[in-house]
Amino acid sequence: MPTLQLIKTYPVKTLLLASGLCAVSFYFSTGFYDNWLLTWLAALPVCFYALQSRPGEAVLAAFTAYFLGATNQFGYLPPLTFIGATLLSAAAFSASVLLLRSLTLVNRPIFAPFAFAAAWTSFEFIRSLVSSFGTFDSLAYTQVYNLPILQLASLTGIWGITFLLMLIPACLAVSWHNRQNKSICRLILLLSGSLLTVSLLFGLGRLYLPADGPVIKIGLAAIPATREELRSQNTETITTTLHRYSSSIDVLAAAGAQTVLLPEKIVFLTAAARETGLSILSETAARNKVTLIAGLSLQEEQLYNTALVFSPDGSVLHTYHKQHLLPAYESHYTPGKALIFPDIFTSGRAGIAICKDMDFVLPAREYSKQGAGILFVPALDFINDGWLHARIAVMRGVESNAAVARAAQWGLLTVSDSRGRLLGVTSTSTAAGETSLLREVPLGSGRSLYSLTGDWLGWLCLLITALTVLRLYCLPQRSR
Repeated sequence: MPTLQLIKTYPVKTLLLASGLCAVSFYFSTGFYDNWLLTWLAALPVCFYALQSRPGEAVLAAFTAYFLGATNQFGYLPPLTFIGATLLSAAAFSASVLLLRSLTLVNRPIFAPFAFAAAWTSFEFIRSLVSSFGTFDSLAYTQVYNLPILQLASLTGIWGITFLLMLIPACLAVSWHNRQNKSICRLILLLSGSLLTVSLLFGLGRLYLPADGPVIKIGLAAIPATREELRSQNTETITTTLHRYSSSIDVLAAAGAQTVLLPEKIVFLTAAARETGLSILSETAARNKVTLIAGLSLQEEQLYNTALVFSPDGSVLHTYHKQHLLPAYESHYTPGKALIFPDIFTSGRAGIAICKDMDFVLPAREYSKQGAGILFVPALDFINDGWLHARIAVMRGVESNAAVARAAQWGLLTVSDSRGRLLGVTSTSTAAGETSLLREVPLGSGRSLYSLTGDWLGWLCLLITALTVLRLYCLPQRSR
């Protein structure tokens, strides 16, 4: 039975089948899941269905599929945030599918898949500019284990990966829809296949070429702590925590660590505890002759979420204040504005960011532009989302052509190189005692094409989408 006739005969069943397959693919490839291959196929059932169905049915299938696929994060995000963000994303996916359908049916089948991919990429790009969560929900992060495709981020940022993820299933759907027209079908497959092949070849080539920076040995450590202990302003609690960290640093330094990274907000230093707390960290750095990077809640004239960098002689080299604060949870903190470039290495530059800073393309892109070859990231996390945030940091490293060391209090200790290869991963959320990680990591050199040119692809997709919608709007109603 022809596909169109099948949909007319079984309208409800075919709609449920298309949206169900799409939803399952999105559910198990996004959020907390890492089945990256499914992301490439997720949009295919709905795209295929949309080209054979009425506009309302296409929108319903797309909206339902995306909404259900996003429920893997239900219970993780606050209810109102989840509902609002998911409804908006589902609406954007539906609009993109409707654009694909409209262009295909007005005899623009070759351009239609590219417009579909550009439309969704435009949505992700705009969302990253206005959302307090930055790029957190991008489909591109599903490809962190897909190393060849991951390298595309060094050229285009995450937008190139998102574009490909939507382009391929749309091309398959449109080529099948036009299977009677061999020339159109072949051209669509040739264009999409060529783009995918070039991306893979670039990725494989970049993976083959070694990082050209020096190799350093980094230590990361995390001590189990409750929320109450992290927020405690009791001097005895603070000194006990810092002495435990001091012992961990001693062990890492004895094993050869040149730089030691600690998590975010390991203690709350008020004016009364500041001198005592800083002296413990300073003495530890000096005793072991290591560079020490520690995340602290630091009360000055205002309260800051801070990373302090101690030199091997114990002096405070730099102070970095977190720029992107977590809404509601960190409303009493003051955001920072400045980048810092600690003089840790003689042959390279380093940058500091804190946890949620990495959900945004800045400040990482600016660090890369200034030549930082490694980013040190104190972080917190909330147990279940450890890898969810760690993989975002890995992506920022590839975008920036920089290695990344990230230490989370309730998540993972991770070290990755400038190609996104994981050099070490250790869970801190399930550990009964202290957790540490020691790894040698080759530094990147920063200055990726993406960091130097910015979000050029995001803006290009936005322009293409705007012009396409305007063009469609100007077409006679009969043609749509």
